[in-house]
Amino acid sequence: MNVYFGTVARGAPVSQGGSLFKLDWDRKAVVREVPDVPVNPSLYHDPNARGNVRGVRGIRICNDEVYAANYHTVNVFDRDLNPKRRITHGLMVGLHETQVVDSSIWVTSTTLDAALRYRLDDGVLEESFWPREMPAFQQALEIEPLAIDKSIDNRTNFLERESFRGPSHLHLNAVWVFRGEVYALFHSMSCVANLTRGTIVIQDNNLKHAHNLIMEEPGVVYINDTHRTVVRKYELDSGRQVRAIDIKRMPGIKSLLLKSAARAIREMGVSFFGSKRKATAKPLYLRGLSVTDDFIFAGFSPATIVRIDKKSGELIDAYYHSTDLRMCIHGLTADASPG
Repeated sequence: MNVYFGTVARGAPVSQGGSLFKLDWDRKAVVREVPDVPVNPSLYHDPNARGNVRGVRGIRICNDEVYAANYHTVNVFDRDLNPKRRITHGLMVGLHETQVVDSSIWVTSTTLDAALRYRLDDGVLEESFWPREMPAFQQALEIEPLAIDKSIDNRTNFLERESFRGPSHLHLNAVWVFRGEVYALFHSMSCVANLTRGTIVIQDNNLKHAHNLIMEEPGVVYINDTHRTVVRKYELDSGRQVRAIDIKRMPGIKSLLLKSAARAIREMGVSFFGSKRKATAKPLYLRGLSVTDDFIFAGFSPATIVRIDKKSGELIDAYYHSTDLRMCIHGLTADASPG
């Protein structure tokens, strides 16, 4: 089994901000690494040390192609991570999770709070949802539209947090099409929304700052509770949580934390105890999720991926990529097909 994952190196120069990896899971060996730097337009400076323009986000596989998002572009590779082409657009700003559906790819333009659908072959924008402009969500969440000119190239216009953060910011960071309807995670509002119907389907305070959104039959939803390091499972119809898998309690996690903390103290000295470290080197920051027929793969910092038995919720095994607390997993997808 191969696992494709992306890293974000917090606090690093943008040129060293993260990579896309192909991992042979059975051997726990990296097959290939492709460093990622946003280009066309190039981004050399990031005012936000936590991540922002750095690293590889949502990763999807369709047929013989791997789709890996960075800040403003979906880079397309073959399964061996040889580059093929790019998909980018003036409304791709702060991309996070994605989903390939038929001949299109849905992306989350998180900075702009939009879910956008593009054709895979030529990158033409086919459909878009702007929930902050939808009356149903404006009323339910007490939000206002973002001030934006959609006719221009916005890819470098919102690098400063002050340009888009505020009480109405949804931080729409995951999208999923299920049973023909489009859903999104609003992590600032602790909820999952049905964009097609304009309704809130899951509301849970545990979803504050959450990442990832995966749905499957018979109507179940998987979400990463990022700050608590818990994979949560919900019923879609009722919005009720039916399971919580606490990764912090799994074997090997305490040892990993001790090793990573010791490394951080050696490298950072007294600054380890300061506010900057807490912002850029947060342990057990859960982000990256892939669900197969039998397993749940989840990623967290320091860059680690665990494989969990889907039925029992027990840890099967893990891949430890780094002990550096600043090195985070972001994009993640498991590929059980040969090759």
